[in-house]
Amino acid sequence: MKSIPLTGFMGMWVMASALALACVTVPSLTAAEPAPAKANEPPAPTIKTRPVKVIVMGDLGPLAGVNIHRSVWTEAKFPPNADHITDANGEVTFEVPEQVSILRLWASKEGFVPMFANFDSKAMKGDPVPKEHTFTLEPGTVIGGFVRDESGAPIAGAKVEVSVDVRELGGRGIPCVNRWLAYGEDCLTTDERGFWKVSNAPAGDEWSFALRLRHQDHVDDVGWRSAHTGAPHTTAGLRAQTAVAVMDSGVKVSGSITGPDGRPVPRALVIWGDDPYNNSNPQEVWADDNGRYALPPLVAGPTLLTIVAEGFAPEMKVMELTAAADAPTPRHEENVRLHAGKTITLQIMDGAGKPVPQAKVNIAGWRGKTSLFNWRHSNVPYSKIPDQADEKGVYTWTWAPEDMVEFHCSKKGFERKEPVSYGPGTHSVTLHEKKL
Repeated sequence: MKSIPLTGFMGMWVMASALALACVTVPSLTAAEPAPAKANEPPAPTIKTRPVKVIVMGDLGPLAGVNIHRSVWTEAKFPPNADHITDANGEVTFEVPEQVSILRLWASKEGFVPMFANFDSKAMKGDPVPKEHTFTLEPGTVIGGFVRDESGAPIAGAKVEVSVDVRELGGRGIPCVNRWLAYGEDCLTTDERGFWKVSNAPAGDEWSFALRLRHQDHVDDVGWRSAHTGAPHTTAGLRAQTAVAVMDSGVKVSGSITGPDGRPVPRALVIWGDDPYNNSNPQEVWADDNGRYALPPLVAGPTLLTIVAEGFAPEMKVMELTAAADAPTPRHEENVRLHAGKTITLQIMDGAGKPVPQAKVNIAGWRGKTSLFNWRHSNVPYSKIPDQADEKGVYTWTWAPEDMVEFHCSKKGFERKEPVSYGPGTHSVTLHEKKL
């Protein structure tokens, strides 16, 4: 699952806990028998917590069965996300760590407009955690429409995500409508008529709604279809459940990945697009054991392709995809030959010239794009590119490209350092400790 933005349909604001923004239900975990403590092992530190009480009201009084999704930003080793259900009194109480920098709450129930509250210590200039918080859920209204192909035929099985244009309220704990009406695991699926609908949309003409569509035989939406991006659907059409969204057939791309000797390179990571990390739809596939890959349908025109395979230098190229008028399903074959990699070594030191062990080393850019990455995050697959220095503060990547790569080096307790570009060879990087 990919993370999603807090502000704006097109802006992508990424944080490690952003999955919570989708308001998806976190599956409960089966408790496992604790492992026996090792001899002379000190007991695990007890995390100090405090209770937070959430009350949910409806038009007719307390609402039972409301899902409260909570997410915390904390230095403590504490589960960042959890779900809780209100009781017959519309209440639920749960624990959060004593020290919290951000607390976020989402309230959702079928048939009601979902709500969101953001408590940020910076915005509130102090402790952001309330002892008690009340949500009021209003009954939702129905919006819907149809998904069709270029010929007007219905597309069954299309995935439809729905969001509402909401202005965030700055992290001061003021409740607002949750912009994600159907997202991720909670997205909608069109029926045999290509029809979809949701019943949790806020009432009123002041709201505008955005859609994002996915289907295995058509071009997936990268951004959101909204009034801001020129989408033809209107709020009136959605409320009348007559709005029509058209998906293109696109161009189907496939090809082979080979090494310098012409032999297939198995399990290469194939990435399309400029910025896959900040797109919540997947933009990566793995080649098979014979080096063959196949991408979902892509929009005609220039498309960036990036190949990453352990032991070989990454490759980047621009494909020119053409949708031939006489081809019902245009296809494009794009073969890529990889070359031997080079070695980039970074010696990361502090201001006194001492090594900084286990410093993080993340790729910030390559050839002006961000399609090459070494993040370990649910947004993207693990590319196997090293992302950390060793005990001596030495970072080594033995299959790097022959040109410059932009790196961001960091470690907790040190000042932020702007990304710097390095090519093959050995380079020194200095991180300065934060001043107290």
